[in-house]
Amino acid sequence: MTRFILLFILAFSTALCVTYYIEGLSVLIFQELLSAFIVIAMITGTLSYALYAYVDSVIKDVAANENNSEGTNYNKVIEKLTELKKEILVNAFSVVGLLVVERIAHGFALIFPVTSGNPFNWAWAFAISIRVACLFLSIVIAAIQFHGFIIANEYRAIISRRI
Repeated sequence: MTRFILLFILAFSTALCVTYYIEGLSVLIFQELLSAFIVIAMITGTLSYALYAYVDSVIKDVAANENNSEGTNYNKVIEKLTELKKEILVNAFSVVGLLVVERIAHGFALIFPVTSGNPFNWAWAFAISIRVACLFLSIVIAAIQFHGFIIANEYRAIISRRI
C-alpha cells in the first residue's frame, strides 16, 4: 500500500510539474495519453478475470494430486496461490476505483478548462495530474497482473513435473 501511495504521489507531482512548465502543450499531451485509460482499465479487468480462473484451476490441480496432500510444500503452494488470487482481486478492484477517481477528476477538469488566453490554472492542473496518476497506477497494476500470469505459469510447470 505504501508503494501504491508513493507511486501515486510521484506520478501526480511529475504531471503537475509538466503542466506548470509546459502549459499549453501539456493539454495536447495529456489528452492523447489519457484517452488510453479506459482501454487499459478494460484490459486489466479482463486479464484479472482470466488470471483468477487460471490460478483457480492450478489450485484445483494441486488439490487433485493426492500424493502431495500431506507435505509442507503442498500447504505452502496452496497458501501462495491463495495469496495470488487475493492480490488479483485487489488489483482488479483498485483499477475500478482508479477509473472512478479519474472520471471524477475529468469532470472537475471540465469545470475549470484551459483556454488559449489562460493556458494554465491550478484547479485544472490538479485535476489533470490526478488523472495522469490514476493512469500511471493502472499501468503498474496491469504490469503486476501480467507478472502474476508468469508466476502462475511457473507454479503450473512445477506442479506438472511432480504429478
